[in-house]
Amino acid sequence: MVKYFGKRALTVADIGIPMLLLSLVAASAHAFTAPVAGDLGYDIYDIVVNQGVKGPLGFVGGVAAFLFGVSRLFSNIMIGIPTIVAAVCLIKADSILQTFGMLI
Repeated sequence: MVKYFGKRALTVADIGIPMLLLSLVAASAHAFTAPVAGDLGYDIYDIVVNQGVKGPLGFVGGVAAFLFGVSRLFSNIMIGIPTIVAAVCLIKADSILQTFGMLI
């Protein structure tokens, strides 16, 4: 009987401690705001996000991934659905980043 409860307490500790640490880390998250001209890292943000992800390159990549996902949907659904989800995430990446409120 003691061995049974000992094993059970160990699994609660294995799950409880990482969840406690995760909650402490998640409590310190801040919302991300886009840098303005002159801030540190604005040039990199401008090239990657404004001209890449939100620009024509990101849109074409998202549409191409969406069409690839639709074509794979009929032959292999396990590849098609994640590809469509990834394509939608690529097209709406800037909104998703601000919604999650991650610190970058």
